[in-house]
Parts: sequence; C-alpha cells; structure tokens
Amino acid sequence: MRVMIVDDEEKSRKALLSILQKVAPDLDVVAQAASVSQAFPVVLALKPDLLFLDVNLTDGLGFDLLEQLNWRDFKVVFITGHDHYAIRAFRFNAIDYILKPPDPDQVAEAVEKAKTQPYVAAHYDERFTRLVQQPSEPPRSKIALADAGSVTIVALNDVIRCESEGSYTTFFTTKGRKIVVSRQLKEYDELLTPCGFYRVHQSHLVNLTHVEQFIREDNGLLVMTDGSRVEVSRRRKEGVMEILMKNNV
Repeated sequence: MRVMIVDDEEKSRKALLSILQKVAPDLDVVAQAASVSQAFPVVLALKPDLLFLDVNLTDGLGFDLLEQLNWRDFKVVFITGHDHYAIRAFRFNAIDYILKPPDPDQVAEAVEKAKTQPYVAAHYDERFTRLVQQPSEPPRSKIALADAGSVTIVALNDVIRCESEGSYTTFFTTKGRKIVVSRQLKEYDELLTPCGFYRVHQSHLVNLTHVEQFIREDNGLLVMTDGSRVEVSRRRKEGVMEILMKNNV
C-alpha cells in the first residue's frame, strides 16, 4: 500500500513516519507534503492508496485538498489537534480520525482499516453514528490569552481579527487592544472556526460578524468594523465570498 503524509509540521510528519515504520513496515511511504498547494500535484502524480492528512494546513484545510481533487480513489485518515472537525471528516469518507499526538495503537488500527475496508464503508463507522447523535458542545464565548506576564480573558464577540507573525499571533479587539500571544495562528484557526471565525489568508483569521465590506479588487480585501483592511488570499477568495453571502454578512 502506497502512503502519503500531508502535515505542515515537520516534527509531526517525522513522528508519524516513525510510528508507521514500526507498526506497519510493509507500507511504502511514497511522499510527504506540508500544504494544500504542495500536496495537490503530488497526489495527482503519485496516486497514493492512503493519505494521512492533517486538517489544518498553512494555506487551508485538508478538506480543501480533497475538494480540489477530481481523482479520489484513495483512502483518508485525518490527523489533527482538535476533534471538532470529526463529523466533517467522516462525511469525506475518512477511514479514521486520529488526534495528535498520534497513538501507535490507533495508527495501527487505522492502517488495518485502510487495508480491509472498502472505500465507501467509512460512512457507516460506529463512531460517526455516535458523533451525529450526541449533542454538540455549546459554542465557546470567551478565550484565555496568555502573554509573558498575564492571562487576559476576552469575549469572542470583542475579537475583530487575529494576525500571524511567525510563531506569534496578535488579537485585535473592539476596545482597541492588541494582545500578542506566543502561539501559532493555526491553533486558533482550529479553535475558533466553529465560533464564526474564518481563515481568509495564511496570516489572517477574521471574526465574520466584524466584516463590514468585501472589496473585490485583486484577490480581495475585507474592511473590518475597526477600519482595518485584511488581505484575502487568491485561493480563499471564492470561499470568502460564498460564506459572506451565505451568512448575509
């Protein structure tokens, strides 16, 4: 079985590769990629049988990669740091869904499923049924932001946008505050997307309730309620327009 690993963190790719070499040495890991744009041509060219796919990548979601691929004759195991994408993962016919850091036993189980289950069987996975039937967690209303000297509790309604600068993320609030935390934007993307936020660019995560205007020039610009302008990436432009229209923003 030919396998490809797609994860934007090198240490995560190495960790998974090490586990696979131990629990399933018969697998052939043919390629690795760190982003949607990097993975897309490789998947088309190499046609792996199994994709270990991180949900949140630097230039989009793992789901974006699957939506772009017309050729889908492969099986998918999603790997991520949070579980709120689980139902969507199973709707993409995921064979399994593993939380980081991956447990070797779970990886071995996922590989066994990939070897034995027909492609369409994932829809009927027992865990998918439980996820659909169980009540959803109430959406979070606040977030704790820790800097070097304190922890600030911020209401999500007061967060206008988040901006990435390397390993740091800056939160811009309605009170004119800028709160810098030493965590990557990717982590907040996973945490806040279910709460009405949207990743419009590799460096920008916005609160959709604070979008005031969408300017269609070039790739697109969002004008926020505080007057700031946020660049939209070319590959996210259509998605941004669609979600704004859908939500009547």
